[in-house]
Amino acid sequence: MLSSFVVAWRQLSYHRMKLAVASAGVLVAVMLMLVQLGIRQGAMDNSVAIARRVSSDLVIVSPRTKSIFQSAQFPRRLLFRVGAHPQVAAVQEMYMGQARWRNPWSLREHPISVFGVDPRSPLINFPGLADLAEELLLADRVVFDGLSRTSYGPVVDHLTQHEYLETEVNLRRIRVLSTINVGVSISTDGNIFLSPANFRRLFPQRPAGSVDLGLVRLLSGADAHLVRRDLAPLLGAEARIVTRQELIDAEVAFVRESAPIDFIFGMGAAVGFFIGFVVV
Repeated sequence: MLSSFVVAWRQLSYHRMKLAVASAGVLVAVMLMLVQLGIRQGAMDNSVAIARRVSSDLVIVSPRTKSIFQSAQFPRRLLFRVGAHPQVAAVQEMYMGQARWRNPWSLREHPISVFGVDPRSPLINFPGLADLAEELLLADRVVFDGLSRTSYGPVVDHLTQHEYLETEVNLRRIRVLSTINVGVSISTDGNIFLSPANFRRLFPQRPAGSVDLGLVRLLSGADAHLVRRDLAPLLGAEARIVTRQELIDAEVAFVRESAPIDFIFGMGAAVGFFIGFVVV
């Protein structure tokens, strides 16, 4: 007696051309769905690239902050209150803003994200930034994100052949020392990184006593949720405190609400499934 597998195979292979066409249709449909879902995941990962670089246990943000790229400020003095907690090992401020980058080749201006952070700080993981700490503490020195769009000019190629690049950001002359790879997102086409002092030079209109993020490192063995419960009353209504994972989750939620990533690539995957369904 023939096995059920043999019977099924003979039924499938009776019309070999139809079998080949159906198999090709399924293969194309699966590949199309995987490509769409892969691009979607890549877009989401890029959108939270900065948040994932945060290596602190807790993060202080303004109640009005919806995204790192559209952050609001809170008083810097609150960080001193946080630093007095016995379970807090270190506190570091971080500044973020949008500036105008002047392409030194085309002389056109393009928006660029600016991140001000102490390059010696272990609370934010920007690979290679600590190696340039001494130079970044000098006036008007910045580091360029090597994964930025090409609209800013051939910055990476230039820096492989020259010691530095000079251009303007917010009409102020700056010197680009090197590049690091962090990544861009749907919210920004490029990034530069500099010290807090240089950030304030680019944004003189910003109140000196305000910050965008407060990074909090706890002592080894400290319970982040218990410490957050202790710190929340110290911040009052002027700021709120979240864990690193909550910051990442908030970034993902913001991207999904503000950009139709899920819809666009979900439709692409649905089209792929429909193609396979029709062909088979």
